[in-house]
Formats: sequence, structure tokens, C-alpha cells
Amino acid sequence: MLWRAGGEMSEASGVCEAGGLWKIGGVGGLAKLSKIALASIISVFCALFLLGCGYVPSATYAQKALGERVYVKLNVNLPNPENSVELKDLLNKNIIARFQTRVGSEEEADSIITIDVNKITDTTFAVSSSAFTTYYRVTTYVTYTYDNKKGSRRTFSGSGYFDYNVSLESPLTTYNNRYYAINQAFGQTMDSFVARLSFEGQK
Repeated sequence: MLWRAGGEMSEASGVCEAGGLWKIGGVGGLAKLSKIALASIISVFCALFLLGCGYVPSATYAQKALGERVYVKLNVNLPNPENSVELKDLLNKNIIARFQTRVGSEEEADSIITIDVNKITDTTFAVSSSAFTTYYRVTTYVTYTYDNKKGSRRTFSGSGYFDYNVSLESPLTTYNNRYYAINQAFGQTMDSFVARLSFEGQK
């Protein structure tokens, strides 16, 4: 069935046209609407069920472990110092965004996160028919050490990887691709650290 703006009813051709024509779709359309409504009801029910069972987001546990203020200390032992500095900025932004935890000075911090960027490796991932490398996989190895005022210390080591394209025409493009890949790989190690920190906050 077709509905025309203004209340006029006519037989549907199965096509939605300009000029105020909207296809209702008869029984099929009603079935689709019913499925959407059912999915919405299930979503609301699941949310209420989780709240009723005492579900707590992982970020809440991580914030409990970190405290109100956090200081991030970065140890650079690499030929990629600018990437290491960007990792620190990335961690600071994610701590604030995920846990609403304020990044402060070392003196006022409730906990200190020390980042050791241990190693970055590049391995050939794909080659061309001429045997030139077209893709590299960069892997980062990072250690996070977490200390708090209660005297607790935890160390988490992890790695992340990301593939990047090699441009034979532009070394600058290759450099930028690698720079982006390194930071994506760093982000993976941070996600792993956050997950484990959330687990610590549940204890």
C-alpha cells in the first residue's frame, strides 16, 4: 500500500518516489516493523537485567585501581623518540576519556604508570612480483609498570602489530605510513594494559 502526503490512499507500485510517496509494504512492512520493535524491547530488557544483576562497567574498576590522579612516566630506549612521546600523549588522553581520571604531577598522583618501550620490529609481510617489499608488519613491545600509594606494584608486558604499505615512489609516504602503524600498534598494547588494569580493580 502507498501513502501520499495529504491522506490519499492508492495501490503501491513497490517503488518509493519523490513527491511525498512512502511505501508501507503491507504485511511484509509490518513484519519488519515488528522485528525492529522486538529488537528494541530485547535491548532494553538486557540493559535492565545487567543493571539488576549488579553489572559494573570495566572502566569503573580501572578507575578504582588508578585513583583520582595519575602520572605517566615514559622511558625512551628507541631510535623512535617522537613515537614514544606520542604514546605518552595517547595514554594520557585515553586515561582521561575512559576513566575520567585526572592526569597530574608525580607528587600529587595516586598512582604512577611507567611505560617502557622495549622494541619495535619491522618484518616483510608481502612482496611484489619483482620481489620488492610492498607491505611491512610493525610490532611494538611495551612494558607497563603500575604503582600506587598503597605500595602495590604490577607489571604488564604486551605487544601489538599493524601492517603498512611501502611506497616505492615516495619515501615520505612510507615514513608516514610506518609512523601511523607504530602508533596503532602502541594503541593495542594500551588496550591490553587497560583490560588487565580493570581486572586488578575488581580485587
